Amino acid sequence: MTPEPLQATPQRIVRADLSRLIEPGDLLAGLALERFGAEALHALITSGRAASASERQRLAEAAESAGLGPRQRDLRDGLARWRPRCDQLHAAADLAAMGRLGGGVLTPEDPGWPQHLQDLGPSAPVALWFRGGEEPEEVSLKRLPGPNRTVAIVGSREVTDYGIRVTAELTEDLVRAGLCVVSGGAYGVDAAAHRAALRTALEQASRSAPGSESAVGSCSAENAGRAPTPTLAVMAGGLDRFYPAGNESLLREVAAHGLLLSEMAPGSAPTRHRFLQRNRLIAALGMVTVVTEARWRSGAQSTAHHALTLGREVGVVPGSIFSASSAGCHRLLRETPAQLVRDAADVLGLVTGAVPARTPSRNPVHPELPVPAGQKQPQDGLDEAQRLLFDALPRRGLSAPGKLSAVAGLPLPKVLAELTRLQRSGHARDVNGQWGRA
Repeated sequence: MTPEPLQATPQRIVRADLSRLIEPGDLLAGLALERFGAEALHALITSGRAASASERQRLAEAAESAGLGPRQRDLRDGLARWRPRCDQLHAAADLAAMGRLGGGVLTPEDPGWPQHLQDLGPSAPVALWFRGGEEPEEVSLKRLPGPNRTVAIVGSREVTDYGIRVTAELTEDLVRAGLCVVSGGAYGVDAAAHRAALRTALEQASRSAPGSESAVGSCSAENAGRAPTPTLAVMAGGLDRFYPAGNESLLREVAAHGLLLSEMAPGSAPTRHRFLQRNRLIAALGMVTVVTEARWRSGAQSTAHHALTLGREVGVVPGSIFSASSAGCHRLLRETPAQLVRDAADVLGLVTGAVPARTPSRNPVHPELPVPAGQKQPQDGLDEAQRLLFDALPRRGLSAPGKLSAVAGLPLPKVLAELTRLQRSGHARDVNGQWGRA
């Protein structure tokens, strides 16, 4: 049965708009969606009207129950950071553009919505943009994996030959077992996982139908006669362009035989904050997360911690005690309940429940990693608003505060106040009212 194409319904337009207005992982926005509904929240943001006392009270009560502090509960503050992007709303054009690329946007109301994303609670994505090959979007959607058919494989961008070999061998065996490998489309381990998944699926297709790639298809029950989708790439920016550019040919192959996913609207640039939030989607989409090689400060540890807080199993491949490239893996094994895995059989044991499932250890919205002394990053010591603003500051050139407000998703008065603080801390520079990184 061929799925129906996704219609540009009012609900879909609203969700597409909200994905542009709201930054990933915005817990206050997620709570507002739960309390008011997508259409009412969209109307409140775009109308420009002041929130009523009743609306503010309802959201404040929900935010308090979710553990947000008093300064994070005010609907007025949320509106102030969501409204600067209202002049960027063009959902109908976004949907048409993605449709030409074999993509579109999924909403939680759609039958194909990955239900495991709801485990994220209020920080679940507002919508999920997807991109397949050149076929119609309804064909691309048939590649979404079925329940309990996904394993996330992540690791460092700077990968050794050992990391590539381990990643490739694990991926090949998992794809042969009918599983779909989820990763982040980045250099290093991500790229090795995607390549191995595609290669294995094409080899299987060649054996089952010589000269044809048609067997590379979907994990859905409707297409049980076809080979499972080999891989999904979850991206941190809009899907109208490929990032990183050096992986463009690989990502085109993933789109052609698997699927690209993102919660960011077309045209949205990947930022550090969005990469970190992207990790929670990878963790939620994978029934098990496997870290094959990771340095001490690798973002793969963020993905692993998100998975653990969701009650998912995490497998970690050990390396040499003398290798800095495996220091993050050893850290996970020492400091968390992650399981040591040696091969695909160990991973499959985690998938099938041979090891008892974990219960969430804490709030899945903001899992935190301790920062080891002596390995500082530019964002260390900055609060959430300062990190968002620092990400928005151009590395080269300068930008006006009004533009920074829209890029960072922060109200202009907050931007002006935080720019002064970032200047004092040595993170930002002011040149005649234009701002850049110091």
